[in-house]
Amino acid sequence: MIVFDYTSVVFAAGLIVGLTLDSLLLRTLLAPPFRIWPTPAPGSWQSLTFWGLFRGGMVLTFVVAVLDWNATPLLDWTRFIVGVPLGLGGLFITVCGYFNLGLGNTYCGSDGLVSHGLYRFSRNPQYTASIVGLIGLSIGANSILTIVLSCVMIGAYVLMSLVEEDWLKQHYGTSYREYCERTARFLDVQGLILAIVDRKKPSRQAG
Repeated sequence: MIVFDYTSVVFAAGLIVGLTLDSLLLRTLLAPPFRIWPTPAPGSWQSLTFWGLFRGGMVLTFVVAVLDWNATPLLDWTRFIVGVPLGLGGLFITVCGYFNLGLGNTYCGSDGLVSHGLYRFSRNPQYTASIVGLIGLSIGANSILTIVLSCVMIGAYVLMSLVEEDWLKQHYGTSYREYCERTARFLDVQGLILAIVDRKKPSRQAG
């Protein structure tokens, strides 16, 4: 007889929600014109379905991390040295990305192509930061169940970035294609390092 505890039930729900989201995103990528993301319009079945699954998957991942905290002794306390900075840093950059991109564009609007700020170094800085945050959560939680759900949600972020590209090309055409050519999909590490180094150099005043 199989006995399910509360953590197992929440994990199973998160897995079903996350895999359903991944499946719909994969169909969007491979079988257009079906499209679950970016959503056609607020209040549409696509919008309600996508946001319900996405938010549900993220919430359930965090709930499992709390319920199953330190259940699998993969790492000792030193995991927090890596996990906490990744988790908090990912959250901070994600929030900054909302201000950089604008609320309208974040929620599938077409308020203009954004290529400044964080978007100089990544075409998807919010997704990249959220992936980093999920990795930090998995390290900190020390839980196999959290790692599994985090991987499922990371898969959703990757698929979201892929399915957005055709949609953005339709809206912004040549300007977006040129932006893609000069900007990494997830992170331009070299460009970011050079920008940090340049900022640290003392400014020279003309004599």
